[in-house]
Amino acid sequence: MSEKKSFLKLGIIYAIGQILSKIIAFLLLPIYTRELGTIGFGQLSLVDTVFDFISAFTTLSIYSGYIRFHKEYEGINRIELKNTAINFSIIMSLFVFLLVLVIGKFTSPLIFHFKNSYGLLILTISRSILFQFITLFICDYSLRYEAKKVVLINLVKLILECSLIIYFVLDEDGVIGVYKGYVISNFIIVVYLIVKNLGNYKFNINKKMLKEMLTFSGGFLPSQMAATILNLSDRYFLSSAKGVSQTGIYSMGYKFGTLINPLFVEPFKQIFTPYKFEIWKDSDAEKKFNRFFLMYHLIGCFVILAISFNSKILLTLFATAEYLKAYKIIPLILFSYFLYGKSCFYCLGMQLRNKTYLDGPIMISGGVLNIILNLLLIPSWGMYGAAIATLISYVFINFIYLKASLPMYHIRYKKSPIVNIYLVSIALYIVYYLISLQGFSIWIDPLLSIFLLVSYFLLCVLIGVIKRTDLLTFYQSILAKIFKKKTMNSMQRISSGGK
Repeated sequence: MSEKKSFLKLGIIYAIGQILSKIIAFLLLPIYTRELGTIGFGQLSLVDTVFDFISAFTTLSIYSGYIRFHKEYEGINRIELKNTAINFSIIMSLFVFLLVLVIGKFTSPLIFHFKNSYGLLILTISRSILFQFITLFICDYSLRYEAKKVVLINLVKLILECSLIIYFVLDEDGVIGVYKGYVISNFIIVVYLIVKNLGNYKFNINKKMLKEMLTFSGGFLPSQMAATILNLSDRYFLSSAKGVSQTGIYSMGYKFGTLINPLFVEPFKQIFTPYKFEIWKDSDAEKKFNRFFLMYHLIGCFVILAISFNSKILLTLFATAEYLKAYKIIPLILFSYFLYGKSCFYCLGMQLRNKTYLDGPIMISGGVLNIILNLLLIPSWGMYGAAIATLISYVFINFIYLKASLPMYHIRYKKSPIVNIYLVSIALYIVYYLISLQGFSIWIDPLLSIFLLVSYFLLCVLIGVIKRTDLLTFYQSILAKIFKKKTMNSMQRISSGGK
């Protein structure tokens, strides 16, 4: 019981950290939209795409290998493992940076089709290298379950980033200013982490340990590349077909669409992942899995609707009027990431059979499909085609996970309640969308949102997805806690002489 509580506590700490990080990051949006405009914001999205892509290569993500083999070694051998990872990262980073210095002037105009392309490429590589070192150093805290330290370091990094980015952007440095802020703030954090780790550092590389880590981390490269292509290639296609301005609007909608990750998907996975490895052998495992499966859909669809119904208000608060049309693509992105989160149920078989190498081909197939759909849909439908392509790709990936992994550990998930939740959610969004087309003030949306979200739960009760007995039990437990608290307070007053 105490172990479950500790996992739950860790999940809550990480969830709070992710939510706070999103809040801090969203504070930059008004600066971006007003100072950069749709064109500048579109350019920034393209630079971020390149950053995500090259981050897999700068140190070959060796931190994932370090995480894998950390528990395999103890004492001085564990320190040697860490030094091997650090020293390999240093050598690899120097090689990549020198390579970019030599060929960057020729390749940067091909990557970024706007001015200052060489300077942007140098800053992008620098940010990627620093990001990899921060991730590697923070691994130790995560492996020791020191969630508060992980969250604190990430929050300090974000606050530094926001402060410096605001300074440089307001100084009219544009996209270059954004990446100057990233690089300087990340450099400060890396210096702090280096000082903290100097005591055990030695320049040595254990070839056996390095081979183990690279074999493990290298296996994820195809999957990482495919995931990047799947998530971000649409920006390049959209920029070429419809211009950087529409790319900026699409990217804004995408940012709000990914809000479901820190608000729901990641916290759910933080709790469910250790739990599923704990209960998969239980005689009633199927019942437990189905309970979590229903919870995932019931709460997840509520979050999708809540963000979708309030998307115009959010865009008005954080962006300028030209971004408002992005509200139409937000539900598609929300549902795409919701679907990808479902893979935590379907991939258990691959994980139990140690066949995680199948993850790469699955993600690559999704990435290839996404490219094909982008080529077909974006020329005609623009950003709406890009959002539809993303959704279809995630549906496809979910289907492949289901077919490939579920037979390795078969769970019969109940489909009927899930279909009913989808039907209720789609019907309510259609109602909202039709009302939104009538031209009413967007400040009516919060009231409409409350009405429709209450309707969501009422309809789920009426169709039997939420059982009345469960509601009654929940209501009774709340009352019991309230009365228990009142009783405790009364007893404390009596014991203190009525004072």
